[in-house]
Amino acid sequence: MRRVLELTTIASVVLTLDTNAPAIADQNDPALAPLFSALDKTTSRDQAAQIQTEIWRLWTRFGDDQMIDADMRAGVQMMNEGDLVGANSWFTKMVADAPLFAEAWNKRATVRFLLGDNAGSKSDIIKVIELEPRHFGALSGLGMIHLEEGNLQGAVQAYEAALAINPHMDNLRIIVGRLNQQLNGQAL
Repeated sequence: MRRVLELTTIASVVLTLDTNAPAIADQNDPALAPLFSALDKTTSRDQAAQIQTEIWRLWTRFGDDQMIDADMRAGVQMMNEGDLVGANSWFTKMVADAPLFAEAWNKRATVRFLLGDNAGSKSDIIKVIELEPRHFGALSGLGMIHLEEGNLQGAVQAYEAALAINPHMDNLRIIVGRLNQQLNGQAL
């Protein structure tokens, strides 16, 4: 019964959208606002996971432009196959072709981080946050960069910003707790 209620809540969030609105996606999709509201209010891990999946699905699509959507899928496939140099080039082309598509910047930020280009990754994350201030994934990535660079306070701030948007990132809550202990001179 509880599972049915959770699915009903998610369905009601999605159904509250204007069905006459043009089919769009990315960070400008009107479906995102009710999803973020539901994410903030839910106490169910399962429901939070479903809402997060829907948010990521919308972020990863680019409106009605099937070409850019195909480019996104191809870039993600390169990442998944370990072709980080190719993926970096691919996402660089994407941000040139669609400079207002936050997720293209976010994917390039991820690839750059994996390639060890923290400065490039940070620069891309700044652009992601300009385009989509609710991008908890980008904020979490910024936390990872700060942590890798030894900036514990910066990591805590970035992770706390991500948690303020998405309180269901339990792994970040644990990391923030440990980092705060370390910053306060307590043994871990």
